[in-house]
Amino acid sequence: MITIIVPVYKVEKYLNRCIDSILSQTYTDFEVVLVDDGSPDNSGKMCDEYAEKDNRIFVIHQENGGLSAARNTGIDWVCEQNRSEYITFLDSDDWIHPEYLNVLMKGIIENNVKISVCDLNRVTDVLPYENYDNFNFELSSPEDFLVNHFWQYNYACGKLYHKDMFEGIRFPVRKVFEDTFTTYKMLHKCEKIAYTDLQLYYYFYNEQGISHSPWKPSELVIFDAMQEQMQFYKEKGLEKAYAKEFELFVHHHAYQIVRIKENKKDLKKNKATLKEIKKTLRKYLRENKDKFNVHNMNYSYESAYPVFMKLYALASKFKAKILNFFDKNYK
Repeated sequence: MITIIVPVYKVEKYLNRCIDSILSQTYTDFEVVLVDDGSPDNSGKMCDEYAEKDNRIFVIHQENGGLSAARNTGIDWVCEQNRSEYITFLDSDDWIHPEYLNVLMKGIIENNVKISVCDLNRVTDVLPYENYDNFNFELSSPEDFLVNHFWQYNYACGKLYHKDMFEGIRFPVRKVFEDTFTTYKMLHKCEKIAYTDLQLYYYFYNEQGISHSPWKPSELVIFDAMQEQMQFYKEKGLEKAYAKEFELFVHHHAYQIVRIKENKKDLKKNKATLKEIKKTLRKYLRENKDKFNVHNMNYSYESAYPVFMKLYALASKFKAKILNFFDKNYK
């Protein structure tokens, strides 16, 4: 049996779509744990109504503790009930393809692994489901999976886990980017991971969601999570994973600069933080100029040296025009 854990908070607009996608699964040996995380709207009531209609649905109401606390409650429930062998997570404003559970379970059984992963489809609206008659799984080590599929690596969602993977592991409460603190620990309990590039998980670009709200200083915790990962890879001697995570770590300084600048309302009060992050980013680029340059780290250079990069772009454009003129008139 598979348990689908769904944290629920202020999603009455999207909850039907999420739960209905679960009930439409072609793989039917599952149960659903809806964790109402103290939602102030009608979401909790909607959960109860679904549970009355389908005996595979269980509802837990708790005081608001955040996404991590809700997921942890679901994991604890699975361990206590001891009926289910596998766990997957679905955020309540997202939804899944009807073949989501079926494909991921085949990935586990046919490849004799404890975690299988699918691709995410980032969407702003509901799309017609594609038919997937044929699909293949790529088997890789956790390290290779990070190097080759780093966008899928840290997400808790879009993965089917054997419940043993959560032994001694829970999501950090009241921290954003909770996946980055946690998912790699589960992945590195496995020798191999089964991955399919089928986009079976629909990640809804919700402008009111956590990931798309204006920048806040709490986002800086991502650096703690990434440094923990790098320390883990260093201790394990995973050189490729360390190098990739360090590249992402540097890149994320640039991303934070962009995020801070986008929040124009609070830009003045965040000016000191912006300056410090830019200073740190420049330091990393200088110290690693043998690996990082304007070509392979263009995004980071644009954030660290915006004036220089504008001049560089103009110079490149001017150079191209001169060469083009020369080719036409003098060759």
